[in-house]
Amino acid sequence: MTRPSPPTVHEDHTEAVLAQLRILRTHQRDERRKSIAYTLYCTALLFAIWGVPLLLAAARAGADGRLRGPVAERLVSALPTTAPAVLATVVMMMAARAMWQGPVLLERAALTWLVPQPVQRRALLRPRFVAASVTNTAIATAVGATAGFLLHALGVGSWWAATGAGAAAGGAVGFAGTALGAVVQCHCDTLLRQRAGIRRTGWAVVAALWLLAVVSLVHGPWAGESIACWSGPWGWAALPLVAVAGGAPVAAGGVGGGLAALVVAWAGAVGTGAAARIPARVLRTQAGTALRVQASLYSLDLRQARAAVRTSRSRPVRSGVRLPFPRRAGLLVPWRDTTALLRAPGRLLWAVVWAAVAVALVGLDDVPAPVTLMALPAGYLAAAQLAEPARLEADDVRRSAQLPWTAAGLVLRHGLVPAAGLLVLFVLGPAVAGAAGLWSDRLLVLPALVPALVGAALVSAYRGTVPVHLMTGSMTPLGDTGPFGALLWQVRGPLVALGALAVVDGPLRGAEPDVVGLLWPPLVGAGTAWWAGVTARRTVRG
Repeated sequence: MTRPSPPTVHEDHTEAVLAQLRILRTHQRDERRKSIAYTLYCTALLFAIWGVPLLLAAARAGADGRLRGPVAERLVSALPTTAPAVLATVVMMMAARAMWQGPVLLERAALTWLVPQPVQRRALLRPRFVAASVTNTAIATAVGATAGFLLHALGVGSWWAATGAGAAAGGAVGFAGTALGAVVQCHCDTLLRQRAGIRRTGWAVVAALWLLAVVSLVHGPWAGESIACWSGPWGWAALPLVAVAGGAPVAAGGVGGGLAALVVAWAGAVGTGAAARIPARVLRTQAGTALRVQASLYSLDLRQARAAVRTSRSRPVRSGVRLPFPRRAGLLVPWRDTTALLRAPGRLLWAVVWAAVAVALVGLDDVPAPVTLMALPAGYLAAAQLAEPARLEADDVRRSAQLPWTAAGLVLRHGLVPAAGLLVLFVLGPAVAGAAGLWSDRLLVLPALVPALVGAALVSAYRGTVPVHLMTGSMTPLGDTGPFGALLWQVRGPLVALGALAVVDGPLRGAEPDVVGLLWPPLVGAGTAWWAGVTARRTVRG
């Protein structure tokens, strides 16, 4: 009598399990394909209605020479430095997003039933990586082709060469960014201290590339432009487009395209291997974060989305900056705000960057008024970075429940540090411009803008959640007004403040500084300060 052989302990049932799931999910898969087809149809329809006429108009304007001029020539001449900076920024942003939502994203059913089972992780995760790679590459290719076509309208080569080079650069960046995202997703929960150094190094490279781009935009062609094109894969991918624009030899464009293709192939191999090794803990955390972010975006609650992203990140424990405790009660809130900003140096850095952009835009000569008015959004973004402690306190009103001030008094105290910081930036910026020989009398208006910009930032910080009646909206022949009303409610602070600053004829609209132009911004600042107090009282009362 023969005994049956014992069952194999490591018997693999992956193919049988996945085949059975494909049978059970036939209806769900068909519905998903229909949804994707409908999305593609709507996208193509909107592009045909809005995008194609705009592209044709740009092509006709380029053929007629209406788009040619000093600004277009400067943009084209700076392409050897701006294109690598843009590509490197896109790759770094895709890698940063992979910290909370990588390219390999599983649905709840797969996380609950398949991941804990003895099923090969490779067969489960690699199809997701392939799908994400195809999607991101297709989107990036379309965006790159559109950018190349628009560059042709500015005078860059033939339309087919510029469009093809732009599509190739976009596709390379889309695929390489997806592969890098898979690597980041695989290691985002380990090597915490090394990860911080790598992230800082990457953003330092991006900052250096943008510094070269700013020099090219301000100074014009210079000898150091070739550094950006040969500094790494981001420059190699841009070389074909730069060669089409005449900024590099044709042979250099071919060599850059070949090097970029090798990097893309290597990135695909590395990303495929990393996708199969993503820990189950990371998959569960990112799936939950993606659902919370999606729900927050559907309700247009950007704060909840940002909070979900922030809580999903694992960070190493480090000692923070400690300032001496104030001896006066009136300095408590500024002390807390200053400590919070010093413990988040990224906020201070972005405030400096946006303030420098505002100073540069106001100081430009012989530019249209809309270009100068763009200094208002830049200044508001600088103020918003400095007002981040107020936003954090508005998100959790329990932190200030025991303080002996009203909501209006508290919000005014939260404005002291942003106002002082922005005033310092708007004084040092014109001083640096004057020392560099770039002085303009319009720069005198920047310190007067501080109260209005900080007040708008405080209104946004204390805006709270979107009211329900705005989300429901009302039906019109053009659709439901709910999303539009909720969006306007989110940006009502800067929309009203910046609009009030822009309507008055003053230095920001190209006029010389006068009494009205210098006194109107402080009046707008007083109005926004009162409005911030009213908004804070409503938010605290709930």
